[in-house]
Amino acid sequence: MKIWICDLTYTQQSIASDTVPAAIGMIAEYLEKKIPKIPKTRLFKFPEDLSEALKKDQPDVIGFSSYMWNTSLSDMYMKRIKEVFPKVITVAGGPNFPSEEKEQFEYLNRSPWIDYYIVKEGEHAFYRLISELMNRSSIEVISDLANLVFIYKDKFYRHKKIERIMDLTEIPSPYLSGKLDSFMDGKLLPIIQTNRGCPFTCTFCTEGQGYWSKVKTKPSKVIAGEISYISKKMNSLETSKKRTDFYIADSNFGMYKEDLNTCKALAEEQKKTGYPKYISVTTGKNKQDRILEAAKIVNGAMKITGSVQSLDPEILENVSRKNISSSQIVDMALQSSEIGTHAFSEVILGLPGDTTQKHFSTLKTLVDSAFTSIAMYQLMILPGTELGSKSSKEKYKMKTKFRVVPRSYGTYEVLGKKISVAEIEEVCIANSTLKFEDYLTCRKMNLVIQIFFNDGVFEEILILLRKLGISVWDWLSKIYENSSKSQFKKFNELLNDFLNDSEKELWTSYDNLREFTQNSDNINKFIKGELGSNLIFKYKSRSYTLDLENISDIAIFTTKQILVERLENKSDLSEFVEDLINYKKCQVQGIFEGSPSVKRKFKFDIPKFISTINFITDSINLEEFKYKSDMVLNFKLNKFQIEQMNFYKNLFGITLEGISRTLSRVYVKKFFRSTSDQYIIKSKDFIENNSRRLTGDLDSI
Repeated sequence: MKIWICDLTYTQQSIASDTVPAAIGMIAEYLEKKIPKIPKTRLFKFPEDLSEALKKDQPDVIGFSSYMWNTSLSDMYMKRIKEVFPKVITVAGGPNFPSEEKEQFEYLNRSPWIDYYIVKEGEHAFYRLISELMNRSSIEVISDLANLVFIYKDKFYRHKKIERIMDLTEIPSPYLSGKLDSFMDGKLLPIIQTNRGCPFTCTFCTEGQGYWSKVKTKPSKVIAGEISYISKKMNSLETSKKRTDFYIADSNFGMYKEDLNTCKALAEEQKKTGYPKYISVTTGKNKQDRILEAAKIVNGAMKITGSVQSLDPEILENVSRKNISSSQIVDMALQSSEIGTHAFSEVILGLPGDTTQKHFSTLKTLVDSAFTSIAMYQLMILPGTELGSKSSKEKYKMKTKFRVVPRSYGTYEVLGKKISVAEIEEVCIANSTLKFEDYLTCRKMNLVIQIFFNDGVFEEILILLRKLGISVWDWLSKIYENSSKSQFKKFNELLNDFLNDSEKELWTSYDNLREFTQNSDNINKFIKGELGSNLIFKYKSRSYTLDLENISDIAIFTTKQILVERLENKSDLSEFVEDLINYKKCQVQGIFEGSPSVKRKFKFDIPKFISTINFITDSINLEEFKYKSDMVLNFKLNKFQIEQMNFYKNLFGITLEGISRTLSRVYVKKFFRSTSDQYIIKSKDFIENNSRRLTGDLDSI
């Protein structure tokens, strides 16, 4: 029996889901362990590879791992395979499957190309199904299999129980066996899972159910072996293809004692090989001391995740997050800087009970704490979650619309036929307490935070404000208000363009949007970046490239406006603020396009100011930082920064869409140009027209 398993990703704009397909690797390893005589399972990540394989051969059974970012792509392949090879058995599995029996039947009834659907954990269920199919068992036997639902001759069969694998040592490592070697070429991000399960019951999450409440952990020895293996593979690649990042897919990394062993294994590899430099994780909601210890062990390579979603008690109760300490999360952020790492938070707009005031209140608390960035999401209605049920939608009077998932679209040739396809997600844009107009207001503020607060672009401004006892939220709110002033027309256009696109991307009808995305001409518009971008990152990338002058202008104006009453020496305020923000501008200007250096004249010793800013108490004497004569600083990227930026440029491109993809993956501050004493040159040697001077309107303050 020939068995293929697929975890497909879209590829025509960029690699949408750029992780190594470790999950299907584990399913394959478990199957081959249980049935040694079976031929080696073939794994597929890229649609082009699967299409090419189908031209030459056909499997007996083909499985598809389906998530919100590839369900339609998987369905498209299964449908086409069934049209050409009707005897091929198709098996689907993934988290976004309805939990209610009636909805499961409806799902499968409108997807007749799916022979079997595996619910929840897949390794054991897939093995049992293959075993029964090999034995040509009766449908009655198959109908009793745990974790399995299907329709046969118009009759719906549903599992009598859902099982979990209680001992993860039963699953061999697909890394250590070499099963995933073909995917370790630098295009994809290595990913491991050290445990399974989540003790929390969030109603918007597919793991917020009793099934996953007990956390099962892999042995530390196996994890350390996988880390070492991955490190060797990554370091064996050419410099231009090396990925320096690493992904741990646990739901609450750092909460468990075993996680410290994982971090020690990572730290050992860092010491020996320098890999990994960046570790992507979702850290736990509780056990802050252990999480901080874990982050410290890996030398700041791991950021702390403060997944508060909301700080409003009523909202948290509505989504069953009462067993999560929000105060601990905020406090953990305060301590993160002490161990040389950063903390970012997550907020969801549109949860039951949300309002503009509540959303803004949560954001105010977070920006005025020690978080370095905030990821702001809209509530996505996921099948298989409590909030995704019809009863929840009715209870909270949710108004939803549909949009295309960013980067998840393409046109592929499958068995002689070109087919256009895209992923569609359902988004809550209003509820009983949040009007659509309020939703747009919140989105506008989200973009302001994304541009001016996240990623450290204006970090020193934020530190200065805090040192002087000024609320960062007040500064951001002033920028929001000032955007309507006539002198900031271009920045206001950016915000309005964002809001217009936010409305345009939403469709009332799922079927109409589906029909639209099945047209190849329309799909080409998505691929070109004309439609379907992640808007918050698209406009963030636009602000750091095309509109850098505009955001610098309003930042200068607002900073002077809010500091004018706090500084003793007001006569130099205008030039000092301009110098400070222009310094930050020089650090980021052109880095995505690969411009290695930027020169600019300064009146104030901004590097000195930045190096001493943490010692400032409640006042600043600007004379301490003023040059005797103007100096010119040369801002340069180092070798590592150039290599890494070239890597992302080659991976995603330098279009707005490509830059937005990079911004979603990296902490931008790590790519800021730096200056040093040897880069300071005489102003007479400086050619003035190499840069444009930004000006603020102090007279209007």
